[in-house]
Amino acid sequence: MKHNAAIYLLSSRVLLLEKCLDNLFKNWNYKYNYPVYVHFFDNIYSEKFIEKINNKISKNISFHKVEYKVPKHISESDLFYNKKYLRYVRESFPKKRLGYLHGERFWLNLTSYGKYGCLVKELEKYDFLMRIDDDSNFKGKIDFDLFDVLKNNPIATAYTDNNYSYRIRDCRIGLFEFYKNYLKKYNYIPKNPQLKRAVEQNDESIMHNLHWTAGNCNLYNILEFRKKPWDEYLSLLNQYGGHYKHRWGDLETIGLFCWTHFNKNPHNFDLKNKGLYDNKFPSSLSSYAPGNNNLNEHNFFIIRLFNALKYFVKKIFF
Repeated sequence: MKHNAAIYLLSSRVLLLEKCLDNLFKNWNYKYNYPVYVHFFDNIYSEKFIEKINNKISKNISFHKVEYKVPKHISESDLFYNKKYLRYVRESFPKKRLGYLHGERFWLNLTSYGKYGCLVKELEKYDFLMRIDDDSNFKGKIDFDLFDVLKNNPIATAYTDNNYSYRIRDCRIGLFEFYKNYLKKYNYIPKNPQLKRAVEQNDESIMHNLHWTAGNCNLYNILEFRKKPWDEYLSLLNQYGGHYKHRWGDLETIGLFCWTHFNKNPHNFDLKNKGLYDNKFPSSLSSYAPGNNNLNEHNFFIIRLFNALKYFVKKIFF
């Protein structure tokens, strides 16, 4: 039986979206035709492009422009790209990537339907939601309804990962302290034994070693979130603004909530190891999410050409 469910994404990779949606329907959603809500910043998708997607792939794909701004209580000097003492910022996060921080607000605010910079109001009517990226690659046939597991699980994911690098470290600054303060404020004890041990031993490394969800392909049982103090947790996160200040990811912030309040760990479909899904396409475009000032298709074509030339030079000479 088809579920009261929908798929949503925030798109900036103009030249990858068509391939992403095509694979999504060809390898899974053709059976169910769950509605897909494509959110985007600025005017990057023309009526002609949208008509092409609807005619070629599905009429059940809708496009929604999202307005965005940095919240008033967060100063410009506190934004992540100003933290030049971090290696990741110096090497890969200039000011022009502010759009990605707006993206983190969008992904974190799982239930802030219709609010500034968040999911559209129409998504409020669904019990189950799937979040993907515009370079999510459904590369093999999936012959079952992914939403089925949400009848018995609050959250599911395409795969899990516990890799830890300087980039991940630099994007989790202050997260463990914030989380411990949250537990203390409301007298909560994590239900996940590993996370509970991390708190009891005050050992942040144990938290980092958790098997985090993919983020780029997560499924949420919104009914279960409504039974838990999700709104109180989300309010604290938004007030602190770690997604703007430290580039905290939704997979970490939402994940910590789930490991605190749900008895079950996220259901892992293990689609990556099964060769059915990848978090990106074999393309230089997958490694680049443009900022708000260079989202248009012309600039993206230049970036694609530049990266393609770099790739071929490396192949030939190195």
